Amino acid sequence: MSKYEVIVAGGGHNGLVVAGYLAKAGVKVLVVEAKPYCGGGTLTREVAAPGFKTDMASVAHGFIQPNPILKNDELQLLSKYGLEYFNPDKQVAGVFPDDRAILFNRSLDKTCESIAQFSRKDADAYRSFYNWAHQQLEMLLTGLYSPPPSFGTLNSMLETSPEGREMLRCMYLSAHDLATEWFESDHLINFCDRISSENMMDPRVDGSGMNLFLFVPLLHDYGWKVCKGGSGGLADALIRSIEDRGGEIRTNAKIKQFKVSGGKAVGVILESGEELLASKAVVSNFSIVQYNEELIGTSDLPAEFMHNVKRIRMPQFQAFHQGYALHEAPKYKAGTDVDESFIVEFLPDSQYEFNKIWDGFINGIPNDEIPLCCTCSRFDPTRAPAGKHTLYLYQYNPYNLREGAQKWDEIKEQMADNILEKYASRCTNMDAKNIIGRWVSSPLDFERNNLSWYQGNFNHIGSQISHQFGLRPFAAVSNYRLPVEGLYATGPSMYPGPGVIGGGRATVQVVLDDLGIDFDDVVK
Repeated sequence: MSKYEVIVAGGGHNGLVVAGYLAKAGVKVLVVEAKPYCGGGTLTREVAAPGFKTDMASVAHGFIQPNPILKNDELQLLSKYGLEYFNPDKQVAGVFPDDRAILFNRSLDKTCESIAQFSRKDADAYRSFYNWAHQQLEMLLTGLYSPPPSFGTLNSMLETSPEGREMLRCMYLSAHDLATEWFESDHLINFCDRISSENMMDPRVDGSGMNLFLFVPLLHDYGWKVCKGGSGGLADALIRSIEDRGGEIRTNAKIKQFKVSGGKAVGVILESGEELLASKAVVSNFSIVQYNEELIGTSDLPAEFMHNVKRIRMPQFQAFHQGYALHEAPKYKAGTDVDESFIVEFLPDSQYEFNKIWDGFINGIPNDEIPLCCTCSRFDPTRAPAGKHTLYLYQYNPYNLREGAQKWDEIKEQMADNILEKYASRCTNMDAKNIIGRWVSSPLDFERNNLSWYQGNFNHIGSQISHQFGLRPFAAVSNYRLPVEGLYATGPSMYPGPGVIGGGRATVQVVLDDLGIDFDDVVK
């Protein structure tokens, strides 16, 4: 008899969310993780220098805040298992070449005041945009954390009202098109483009409009929060909840293949040859592009499934990331309001200059000019030794360089130096004397360090309209069931998609339903 009822393959935050609900439901669950630690994209390690905590992928926990897993504390992560957040009032600063900045504040009034430096008309338009998007936010969020309807059903539902038809139009627009419809200044349009690209999506691509539509009201209504102790604090709380309820976590256990018997998934086979059996189901956190006959453990996969996997579209760029250990927090020439902002982004003045950068990514041209920066130790002193600070320095860049992805090994350190040099030129104190240590990861390094991050994609796949809602990753598996009985998929490949969003909550509803367990009974 199997020791486990369900095995979760992969200990990223989505897999841990699935396991957390299963454990609460009384299911005997095991999480199997290849690395020595769980977390996936919610991972914090002391890699820049001892005592300095670096977020190695995600830093902001925005879209998970309205998720009932936190909003209703369904797993008691906040009330019992040690999860804590800081919610800075000064959320995002967009800084331009002359060191003027647009400051997105939790306060709508203060945000509009900042925008008015560049355009009074845009300040008024931003307020109207927020009011419009805010009215739809709760309706959209209601469906974000549960299994999606089919894409056709969603379209039909939205077509029944004027508000729905306008939202449907936004689904198909690009964020850039939406921003230029509402705003006139290149500065605000560029800022909107930048925040809309956070899911690694060119803001000019159709389907990215919903990013902007959601980001603005979410920022003011919920905030982009900082997890105490680092992004990995979420994974740590989930692990505590799983183990407290009888679930198990096994690390240093790399999965070679899913075990299939009689057409049903019955466990996993490790690279060591050890077999771990599950009597009821296996839930996989792998990227959809990894699934093939060898991994799934059967040659009897539908041709349509394999065809759809092969034509998955990828993001237009990935991440080049650095973590720094510092003596002092960075001081920006743009002023103390920027110093005190959670996220700082550097932007060009004109749409023309920004478009050249996006076009460069498509053509394999690296860039060192538009980093995203966070000094989380300003809000969370547990990130660094007393009086010291951390810096999260994150830059978009293509995986596929013109000379090939392997070129990253040759140019990585120079690229890191170039980014730092340009960043330091915007500060007053970022000389070598302030730096204790650093860690650098290229897109190629991200691929090497996480089995499911094909081509360095911690989002797994692209977020074009063809991979959104009930089409993520494609219609045949948008219900989380893979084409083997008892084998399910979770993670950023699946709806609701990438980011720290707690998407495993949607997956586990399908798994529990198939196990004959009422999800509402689990969370009440």
